[in-house]
Amino acid sequence: MPEERMNKQKITDEMEQLQLEEMRERITVMRSTKAQKQSRIANLQKSLKDTADRKRLIQSRCAHRKGGKGVQMLFQGNDANFAVVKYTLSHGPTIVVCQRCIRVWEPPDRKLNRRGASAEERAEYKRQWEEYQWAMNLPTDNEPGGTKLFEVSNSEDAA
Repeated sequence: MPEERMNKQKITDEMEQLQLEEMRERITVMRSTKAQKQSRIANLQKSLKDTADRKRLIQSRCAHRKGGKGVQMLFQGNDANFAVVKYTLSHGPTIVVCQRCIRVWEPPDRKLNRRGASAEERAEYKRQWEEYQWAMNLPTDNEPGGTKLFEVSNSEDAA
């Protein structure tokens, strides 16, 4: 009888040891999975940052002008007209898009110029507004684009 108890205790101890090993393996897998996710996230964030930095660099070097041949003139252009399109969005604002570097100029956020805005916010609004106005006034022979929100016609034929 005591031998049976010893065998049961031994089996119980073995089972507890196996459960402990299994739990440790699960924890190890969970930790490695978590580390892989964090590494993947860090790599994606670095990739997105690098892409954004490269895009900013290209846009800062772009002259936004039409013309030019070959790789050396890819972002420089030599025409008097600019390679921009003015596009009116369906909800009202007009944006300007460079066809060479895909730079987009949008009207500044009105929240920066609201009542109670700080001096820094007002200065930022002014800077953005001047940059937007500069882009809106660029000479181009491109046709402006946009969507029609609605059209009113007085013609009976249209009815």
